[in-house]
Amino acid sequence: MVIWVLTGTYEGEQFCSTHLTEKGACLAAIGDVLEMLGIEDEEAARRVMARGAVGLMKDEDPIEWDLEKMKGLPRNKLWAIFGEWGEYTWDMMDYRCEVLRTQVAP
Repeated sequence: MVIWVLTGTYEGEQFCSTHLTEKGACLAAIGDVLEMLGIEDEEAARRVMARGAVGLMKDEDPIEWDLEKMKGLPRNKLWAIFGEWGEYTWDMMDYRCEVLRTQVAP
Protein backbone atom coordinates (compact mmCIF):
# COMPACT_ATOMS: atom_id res chain seq x y z
CA MET A 1 0.00 0.00 0.00
CA VAL A 2 1.40 3.38 -1.03
CA ILE A 3 1.41 6.14 1.59
CA TRP A 4 2.75 9.68 1.59
CA VAL A 5 4.91 11.08 4.38
CA LEU A 6 5.31 14.75 5.15
CA THR A 7 8.67 15.08 6.85
CA GLY A 8 10.73 18.00 7.94
CA THR A 9 12.92 19.67 10.50
CA TYR A 10 12.61 22.90 12.39
CA GLU A 11 15.33 24.18 14.69
CA GLY A 12 16.85 20.69 14.81
CA GLU A 13 13.58 18.96 15.73
CA GLN A 14 12.14 16.46 13.29
CA PHE A 15 8.44 16.16 12.50
CA CYS A 16 6.35 13.98 10.22
CA SER A 17 2.82 12.95 9.36
CA THR A 18 1.53 10.13 7.17
CA HIS A 19 -1.22 10.44 4.57
CA LEU A 20 -3.20 7.97 2.49
CA THR A 21 -3.29 10.33 -0.49
CA GLU A 22 -0.69 12.40 -2.28
CA LYS A 23 -3.09 15.33 -2.31
CA GLY A 24 -3.59 15.17 1.46
CA ALA A 25 0.16 15.13 2.05
CA CYS A 26 0.67 18.04 -0.33
CA LEU A 27 -2.03 20.11 1.37
CA ALA A 28 -0.44 19.37 4.75
CA ALA A 29 2.97 20.43 3.42
CA ILE A 30 1.56 23.67 2.03
CA GLY A 31 -0.17 24.31 5.35
CA ASP A 32 3.09 23.79 7.21
CA VAL A 33 5.01 26.16 4.93
CA LEU A 34 2.29 28.81 5.20
CA GLU A 35 2.37 28.51 8.99
CA MET A 36 6.16 28.82 9.02
CA LEU A 37 5.96 31.95 6.86
CA GLY A 38 3.19 33.42 9.03
CA ILE A 39 0.64 33.56 6.22
CA GLU A 40 -2.93 33.67 7.51
CA ASP A 41 -4.55 36.02 5.03
CA GLU A 42 -4.01 37.79 1.71
CA GLU A 43 -2.26 40.74 3.33
CA ALA A 44 0.32 38.45 4.96
CA ALA A 45 0.82 36.59 1.65
CA ARG A 46 1.46 39.89 -0.12
CA ARG A 47 3.88 40.98 2.61
CA VAL A 48 5.92 37.75 2.39
CA MET A 49 6.00 37.88 -1.40
CA ALA A 50 7.05 41.55 -1.40
CA ARG A 51 10.09 40.62 0.73
CA GLY A 52 11.10 37.87 -1.72
CA ALA A 53 13.88 38.13 -4.28
CA VAL A 54 11.47 38.60 -7.19
CA GLY A 55 8.81 40.45 -5.22
CA LEU A 56 5.18 41.03 -6.04
CA MET A 57 4.12 43.38 -8.80
CA LYS A 58 1.59 46.01 -7.76
CA ASP A 59 -1.41 44.57 -9.64
CA GLU A 60 -0.39 40.92 -9.31
CA ASP A 61 -2.34 38.50 -7.13
CA PRO A 62 -0.34 36.64 -4.50
CA ILE A 63 0.26 32.90 -4.71
CA GLU A 64 -2.82 31.01 -3.48
CA TRP A 65 -2.75 30.92 0.32
CA ASP A 66 -6.26 29.72 1.28
CA LEU A 67 -6.16 25.98 2.10
CA GLU A 68 -9.94 25.69 1.81
CA LYS A 69 -9.79 26.92 -1.79
CA MET A 70 -6.85 24.62 -2.50
CA LYS A 71 -8.82 21.52 -1.53
CA GLY A 72 -10.61 21.73 -4.88
CA LEU A 73 -7.43 21.98 -6.93
CA PRO A 74 -5.76 19.05 -8.72
CA ARG A 75 -2.48 17.61 -7.43
CA ASN A 76 -0.31 19.21 -10.11
CA LYS A 77 -1.57 22.68 -9.13
CA LEU A 78 -0.94 21.93 -5.46
CA TRP A 79 2.64 20.84 -6.16
CA ALA A 80 3.19 24.09 -8.05
CA ILE A 81 1.85 26.12 -5.10
CA PHE A 82 4.03 24.13 -2.68
CA GLY A 83 7.06 24.82 -4.85
CA GLU A 84 6.34 28.53 -5.10
CA TRP A 85 5.83 29.03 -1.37
CA GLY A 86 8.71 26.68 -0.60
CA GLU A 87 11.11 29.06 -2.33
CA TYR A 88 10.37 31.63 0.37
CA THR A 89 11.76 29.23 3.01
CA TRP A 90 15.09 28.62 1.28
CA ASP A 91 16.93 31.20 3.38
CA MET A 92 15.56 29.64 6.58
CA MET A 93 18.46 27.35 7.38
CA ASP A 94 16.61 25.90 10.38
CA TYR A 95 13.51 24.76 8.40
CA ARG A 96 12.98 22.05 5.80
CA CYS A 97 9.79 20.37 4.58
CA GLU A 98 9.22 17.69 1.95
CA VAL A 99 6.81 14.93 0.97
CA LEU A 100 8.01 11.39 0.31
CA ARG A 101 6.21 8.53 -1.38
CA THR A 102 6.72 5.17 0.33
CA GLN A 103 5.00 1.87 0.97
CA VAL A 104 3.80 0.21 4.12
CA ALA A 105 6.15 -2.68 4.85
CA PRO A 106 4.70 -6.09 5.67
